[in-house]
Amino acid sequence: MAQSLSPKIQLTTPIKEASLETTGNYLNIKYLKLVNHTVSGRKHWSYKEYCKIDAPPFYLHWAMNEDKKKGISEEEINKILARKEKDAKRAVQGDRILLCQNHYNHGHRVTHVVETVISTAEKTDRMWTRLVQVVWVAQDPWEYAPETKNVIGDKFLFKGGNLISANAPSIVLNLDALK
Repeated sequence: MAQSLSPKIQLTTPIKEASLETTGNYLNIKYLKLVNHTVSGRKHWSYKEYCKIDAPPFYLHWAMNEDKKKGISEEEINKILARKEKDAKRAVQGDRILLCQNHYNHGHRVTHVVETVISTAEKTDRMWTRLVQVVWVAQDPWEYAPETKNVIGDKFLFKGGNLISANAPSIVLNLDALK
């Protein structure tokens, strides 16, 4: 996938450290995002190479699922990509995003909390990206990472890879599950 390697960039703002509080939204999560590995049918973990807090910044993708491209027109693909662009631009610099992944063999898991590093989104290879930095990551192996339902509640169901407000009524954050 394009831009999967870490960019060589000097951060313009310091990385915020997570608070040591043990209740509420102590990681200051503003959004949730479902990550689907669109090439492998969700049989691989995305962003596995960014499994440490001190990992260099990387590009978070807003890509169209490869299976959804089959049988639709170029015009419709462009409309979907325009919606991806709007969503990729939604977070502002410093916003934190909880990344959930749906793995074919291991179900829905929380793998990362990332923080947006810059205020702009970029388009590359028919997808949108945002430069982010890891502020929390599940311990390896991710097959045992916290289940999404234990972190955001069991009344919420992801329907796409867009940003969802952490304040949505059907979301009940339980960040103690990340410890």
